Amino acid sequence: MSDPMRVAVAVEGPTDAIALEAILSAVFPEADPELQTLQPEGSVAFGSKSFTDTGYGWGGVYRWIGQAVQEGGGSISGCSVLDFHDLLIVQVDADVAHTTYQSAGINDAPRDDLPCDQTCPPACATTNALQAVILHWLGEDACPEKVVLCTPSKSIETWVLAAVCPNNPVVRRVDWECNLNPAGQLAALPKAVRFGKNVW
Repeated sequence: MSDPMRVAVAVEGPTDAIALEAILSAVFPEADPELQTLQPEGSVAFGSKSFTDTGYGWGGVYRWIGQAVQEGGGSISGCSVLDFHDLLIVQVDADVAHTTYQSAGINDAPRDDLPCDQTCPPACATTNALQAVILHWLGEDACPEKVVLCTPSKSIETWVLAAVCPNNPVVRRVDWECNLNPAGQLAALPKAVRFGKNVW
């Protein structure tokens, strides 16, 4: 039996890590992915309170990247996290492309590259623009081999709903990934199949 795939994740919140773990297990069942959440670093035992000052949300991911890049000498490629993991997934929902740094309490961003939203559809226009922004955060011109940028359009709930309710007529629409409020569709599900973010 081979060793499990060691995956580090920097995500906006704990439920995002759960969704990514389910996706990895479905896509790589033989690899037996083993996830370590680096951001947010916290514990359910302590009410999911972050142990660090990076915080939750995309601002927390931005701050964690800043610390990792500093440790790596100016880029994520030099960061020791890549020495101990097979993969690093950095998750930032694409609704961030509609915001500003100031909205996350970031007043010292080195570039003024947010907002960067594009016309949707196609969803990839905005996700590609956001990935370029995240690459700058990482101190990289291109994505390193062991790094995966995960930018669900417009949020990871879009993917969860598509996986759980693939025959839902709203989810099947061509412009589903352009929906800025997929959580609203969660609330519109029949009571028998409705679920909240706290269960996944």
